[in-house]
Amino acid sequence: MLTHEAIREELIRQLDAKMIKGKDVAAALGIDPARITEMRKYERRVQAEEEEPLARFLGMEDQRQLPVPRGENPTRGLTEFAAELGLVLVDEIDLAFGMGATFLDGSEPEVLGVVPFRENWLHGLYAGDVKHLKVVRGRGDSMEPTIRDGDTVLVDTSQRRIDDQDRIWAISYGDLGMIRRIRVTPRGSWMLMPDNQIVRSDEVGDGETSVIGRVIWIGRRI
Repeated sequence: MLTHEAIREELIRQLDAKMIKGKDVAAALGIDPARITEMRKYERRVQAEEEEPLARFLGMEDQRQLPVPRGENPTRGLTEFAAELGLVLVDEIDLAFGMGATFLDGSEPEVLGVVPFRENWLHGLYAGDVKHLKVVRGRGDSMEPTIRDGDTVLVDTSQRRIDDQDRIWAISYGDLGMIRRIRVTPRGSWMLMPDNQIVRSDEVGDGETSVIGRVIWIGRRI
């Protein structure tokens, strides 16, 4: 079964590849071309009445949902079900890049599960491809009061270049993973700064750390 999300992704792919033109898609659906632009910017979902004609226009009408082969992502069916509800599922990563002394051994982080976010809300927060987003949980008190133990932290793994002072990043430092504010010094080194004033900052040289991603959102239960 095709989902509105899969149809929109194929629409964007074909538009970006210049395989089709937005005005032709709009004409086929009988809608204003501005609506196609909104879909391309993730500002509008494919409406129920548009799914079949749009899938046909894109050459997707013969696609069917297939069983998940052994060894592949077991959440595939769940992802499609969530899309029907207007949700996006983001992988929750094992706290290999949590606060303080959480160990990071360099292997792929363990996926603990998925966290649902409202699609419209998430795309309002983040304009990129949601496959780059990961959820981690705050651990320890080194980033208090900004990030508390158990907080939900959303990390954009597509941002790996320190391009602004004092933003919060998930990094690996030696065999450790941590979340810190980073300030680049005039010497070219990095200051890894906890928000908790009783925890000391660390100054590291070039090549001693690697960036996992930038923290873009922090949520907590009240």
